[in-house]
Amino acid sequence: MSLRYDFYENPVPKDSDERPKLHARVVTDGTMNIDRLAQHIHEECTLATADVKASLVALVEVMAGELASGRRIHLDGLGYFQLTLSSPPVVSPKEIRAESVRVRSIAFRPEESFKKRFKNIPLKRSKEKRHSSRCSDTEIDGLLAGYFLNNAHITSRAFCSLCGFTESTGRRRLRRLVAGGKLRDTGYRNFPLYEPVECDSPLSEQK
Repeated sequence: MSLRYDFYENPVPKDSDERPKLHARVVTDGTMNIDRLAQHIHEECTLATADVKASLVALVEVMAGELASGRRIHLDGLGYFQLTLSSPPVVSPKEIRAESVRVRSIAFRPEESFKKRFKNIPLKRSKEKRHSSRCSDTEIDGLLAGYFLNNAHITSRAFCSLCGFTESTGRRRLRRLVAGGKLRDTGYRNFPLYEPVECDSPLSEQK
């Protein structure tokens, strides 16, 4: 089995003409919850699934308490967990109030033995796209105008396919088109259906 990855664009300033560089990122294949973890651990040892789950739930509670007490946690064979803080930049500690210091996140540092398990793991470029293409408002208008030459309506799925968007990005851009008066939703709550707004909309002009 191979680990799937894809390339994603690094963020660039909006006013920059520089072409964004790409970085590789793992394409996740679902999320393992406590129930599934307990089942898998049960298959690796003699503990019952219910006992494993109870132990994992207890581990979460104990770790939370220990981290909140300022202790670092070391799980043998896995790594270290420790709270990290954030605060405004200052020159002297006297310049900042205690209320301005906050817990930022939880840092995890894996053990070298754990990292070595993934050193030679097979990698494969993912064929399934999990991120959206870069499509400007003008390009979207043009794509929709061409689409509406032969179609009276467009679904959310068809819009995402047309513009190369993920589902979440497609929904967001459709809401923007509706708010901007270019499209209107004539479908149902669970099945939206969009058509161009007649009048001075660029979509209807090109149609």
